[in-house]
Amino acid sequence: MQRRNSASTVALAALFLAGASFLAISPSLAAPPGSPWGAGYFPNVELTTQDGVKVRFYDDLLKGKAVAINVIWTHCVDACPLETARLVQVQRLLGDRVGKDIFFYSISIDPKRDTPAVLKAYAKKFDVGPGWLFLTGKKQDIDLIRKKLGLSSRNDAESRDGHA
Repeated sequence: MQRRNSASTVALAALFLAGASFLAISPSLAAPPGSPWGAGYFPNVELTTQDGVKVRFYDDLLKGKAVAINVIWTHCVDACPLETARLVQVQRLLGDRVGKDIFFYSISIDPKRDTPAVLKAYAKKFDVGPGWLFLTGKKQDIDLIRKKLGLSSRNDAESRDGHA
């Protein structure tokens, strides 16, 4: 357990230094039993990875893991490419810890255009390594995830890229 906590601390520090806009969830930061922030809070909706694999948001991606989550869309011209490039730098700093001690997830806010194949090409364009999934799904499910994680705002529609 000590190694996981240490890796989580390093990962959070590296992400902070990279200036990425994201949410990190760590088992060491888990709410006490009976808290509303447990499994009943996070939606367990189905998402699809860049490889076409179906996964459940809570059961497969969050439960018992330290994670860093951001939202992107592949046609974004400002924040998303910059944030993805920064996270790639963090992934390289963390080395083989990514996919073992901490997991990266980028969830598309444009599921109509961001099919698994498009997400796979986007990941390849940035030379993303293992332990980082790019995810798509139903718009209403993604909106719910964003709301529950605090990764949405009223200003999203007003920004040039469709998210703040």
